[in-house]
Amino acid sequence: MDLSRLPFDIRSIKPGEFAYLTKRKLKNREGEEKGEIILWKRRGSEESEFLLHCPFCGEENSGKVVLKRRPYRVRCPSCNRSITLPKLADQAKRESS
Repeated sequence: MDLSRLPFDIRSIKPGEFAYLTKRKLKNREGEEKGEIILWKRRGSEESEFLLHCPFCGEENSGKVVLKRRPYRVRCPSCNRSITLPKLADQAKRESS
């Protein structure tokens, strides 16, 4: 994923600037890690923004979404598939195995 598409410099983030910021690997239906998402919400904002490399269609997209409850889900603007963000603890377990 091209981090230069982010509207901020990831190396110069100040503490308290974001209420939520995460980068996760995404699996397709066959269980292969084919996608990735960077999701962030600035402090004081209702909407979260994302950069998505869809694990289903392979397209790179960006967008905004209001996330109300977990598990967080975003919809790919290209193929319209709903994508659930994996829990961080589950992802850490997979990577350590």
